[in-house]
Amino acid sequence: MSIMFILSKKTLFLKTMRQIIIKFGPFITIGVLLFMLGALHFGWLNMFFFGAEKAQVQGIDYFAVPKSFINLTEGRSAFDTWGGTPYGPYATWYLAHPAFSVFVAGWFSFFSPWISYWVFTLFSVIIMFLATWTISRQTDDRFTKNILYFTFLCAFPTFWMLYVGNMHAPLILALSLIFVGVYELTYSDPEAGSKKLFWGLLLSFFTKPIVLLMLPVLLLVKETRRATLKGLLIYALVSLLFIVVPFLNPQSIGWNKMLDVMFDFDFIKSNMNIFKNNFVLNEYMKDNSIHWLNLIAQSDHKLMHIDVFSLPVFIDTLLGHEVRSTLFKLPLYFCLLVSFLLPFVEDQKLRLESLLLLLITISLTFFLSYNTVWEYQYASILPVLGVFLVLKKRNVFYSKMLNLFVLMCLIVCLPSLYFLVRAGDLNNAALLSLIRLTRVLPVLIIFLISAYQLVLVLRKNIRSVKPSFPKVEKLFFD
Repeated sequence: MSIMFILSKKTLFLKTMRQIIIKFGPFITIGVLLFMLGALHFGWLNMFFFGAEKAQVQGIDYFAVPKSFINLTEGRSAFDTWGGTPYGPYATWYLAHPAFSVFVAGWFSFFSPWISYWVFTLFSVIIMFLATWTISRQTDDRFTKNILYFTFLCAFPTFWMLYVGNMHAPLILALSLIFVGVYELTYSDPEAGSKKLFWGLLLSFFTKPIVLLMLPVLLLVKETRRATLKGLLIYALVSLLFIVVPFLNPQSIGWNKMLDVMFDFDFIKSNMNIFKNNFVLNEYMKDNSIHWLNLIAQSDHKLMHIDVFSLPVFIDTLLGHEVRSTLFKLPLYFCLLVSFLLPFVEDQKLRLESLLLLLITISLTFFLSYNTVWEYQYASILPVLGVFLVLKKRNVFYSKMLNLFVLMCLIVCLPSLYFLVRAGDLNNAALLSLIRLTRVLPVLIIFLISAYQLVLVLRKNIRSVKPSFPKVEKLFFD
């Protein structure tokens, strides 16, 4: 009787909480969001972040953004962050696509640095709202909608993204569009899904191109091929302009030097790593090609800093010695292998469901394989959470795992455990590992289970027929 009484009380509590969220969710979200925006100024949440409590980093990732446009107007490279008159009290190195400087950053360069930071903060909140809206349209359940808006706008990684002023919100919108695009291709509106996929890829290309690893499977799967090729074509043409037009690339190293070093990975890692160079920029790092080459330059470098939350740094700290970086590239290799096998799944619905899970899995490899992952970048888990929530109404092949996936994503939305150990020795390996635990471990769990589910699909459904590839004209014209 006591067990039944406890269960009935638990059920009643959950129903009550659900009704509260349904009825008051928007007011709770707006209230918490306003509190967070106030905390940016008054420091109410500083105790949850090392950088806010023990360093001076507010806006540090932002000031280089408008400075990049100012540089172009003064005949300097967009990437020459510390050249000329400083903009703002400090800055990290600008590394976004040079087109972002012209089409977006320029609008914020007319304000004084701190006014510009606050305007950009509101801009980022609007972008986050659009990302939430994109996903929330896929469900009619008010409870799910309210949870989506609360997590996207009020998660701790979102707050930290706003605090440091990073231009990460457009990437979150891009991932939301990509995931929803494939979702609609699978379940509802293929035409609308293709358009969302196209715009999502384009938005990511011109901000942070971490979706590049998604390209093989998106090009091989026939349902996504056309939208991907169109996005790639525009991306290539615009990027070429920012390489060859002198005004857009004012400190170009020239084609000969660029071609000489483009595939010399050892040279790139030795000479274009911002950390190894002690933040001194050479001529190669002022050419617009650095936007792409930087991915190679930092690929093997590990920054052992308390605010770095990558799996490689987590493991190295935990073990007390450096593990070969090749081990952490295994998630990348796995995803590439699955990308080439997935088109051989014959059933269209299963193929597209698997594609969506694979794209989610690929998005998680950044945290597992890339060495330098900052805490704000975990806001990228929000589109993953959103898709898992709307998939709960679908009978996907991994439906039994969705509750666990949602729980893992929600853990990432909470603060790290820094606030519990902030008074301790922050050079202690155990404390550092504890701080990173609730970021790295949930992502690793989602990745491993997703990988296993994809292997099961391939094992049971793969067919030995080459995927069809249409004629060129059919890729662009009906």
